[in-house]
Amino acid sequence: MQPILADKAFPELVQWADELAALRRDIHAHPELGFETPRTVDLIVKTLKGWGLEHVDPDEVKGGVVVVINGAAPGATVALRADIDALPMPDNSANPWKSQTEMRCHACGHDGHAAWLLGALRYLHEKRASFKGRVVGIFQPAEEIGRGALRVVQSGVFEHWGIQEIYGAHDEPTVAKGQYGLCAGPAQASTDFFYITVKGRGVHAARPHLGVDPITTAGVLIGALQTIVSRKVNPIETAVLSISSVNGGNFHTPNVIPETVTLSGTVRTFNEDVRNQIEAEMARMVERVAEAENCTGEFRYDRLVPSLFNTPEAVEHIRSFITHQFGAEHAEEMPISMGGEDFAEYTFKVPGCIIRAGIRDDSHKAALHHPTFDFNDEVIPATATVLAGTVLESHAAESLCALGRILYFKRTNLCLSVS
Repeated sequence: MQPILADKAFPELVQWADELAALRRDIHAHPELGFETPRTVDLIVKTLKGWGLEHVDPDEVKGGVVVVINGAAPGATVALRADIDALPMPDNSANPWKSQTEMRCHACGHDGHAAWLLGALRYLHEKRASFKGRVVGIFQPAEEIGRGALRVVQSGVFEHWGIQEIYGAHDEPTVAKGQYGLCAGPAQASTDFFYITVKGRGVHAARPHLGVDPITTAGVLIGALQTIVSRKVNPIETAVLSISSVNGGNFHTPNVIPETVTLSGTVRTFNEDVRNQIEAEMARMVERVAEAENCTGEFRYDRLVPSLFNTPEAVEHIRSFITHQFGAEHAEEMPISMGGEDFAEYTFKVPGCIIRAGIRDDSHKAALHHPTFDFNDEVIPATATVLAGTVLESHAAESLCALGRILYFKRTNLCLSVS
């Protein structure tokens, strides 16, 4: 394997490329879900301790690992994060390292994220005598269910270690390998799921007047819900309300009107006020439409992650490193996305950003969450270089920390929006 940007990445990381790729493939072959990641955690702990790192804690966060590296003298504390959980879906790739567990697959590249953080921490450990301050590595579980980052925050890790900045990277198959996508400010939307149950009274389909049809009620409700974004949300705001599942009746019994229809879907936005508005409008519509049709409506709205705001100064900091290490042409602007990312919980706490690491080439074109997706090992040394190098050149922690407190106040009280 020939790593991308091998002539510009840190030489040690290039030398470790095959070892890091082997670790990545091991994790890929043994995917684990949510907070239940014991094998992955054990591999990470044994690997880091084998490299001589001393503070490697698998108990501070359930299903995760917290690693601490102290530099030569007191200074800023900067964190690096990688998510490590997989998805409950099949692995249809043809790789020798494909998943050995049915209906579990690293189809989002978290195995690669773990590998490049392992490399970055190994490098920083070896260079610990040359920098001031502290590095905290966070191997985070449960990103795919939107709960992992919040659990890390609730654990008190940020306060315990005095974390002042945080950085991360996510692989991106729409971006060429060796390229890095950066987006300052609002970058990814909040992610919420909703679940609706419409209850009527089942009856023979030839005698609909003797029952209460939840299917027609659900149809009315679907149309009404689609007016929330188009007619009730300020058109300069960005929002999505998608109904992704409709279930009612039996396909093989077309002469039976069922008692119940269920719907589920997702809501995405960048503005907390709009988020609140959509939830309230949905609850009102479910209740009123069901009542008008003589049905009952049950509504559940689960808030998973807030919108991701990449601190502009943190983005410029990481852009500066990419530019002088690899060249300005390797840092490109990434458009905002309606996809969610629970890294948002961290930038509520402190300044930071997450970037997109391109992995696309002729062998790596499958989209994220596709059953044939596989990570591109050629990008591990370069991306580990970006993470480690950004930490080593982090010289604005105090100003970024102050900015983080201001941004936290704005996000929680004034809300962020994009137009």
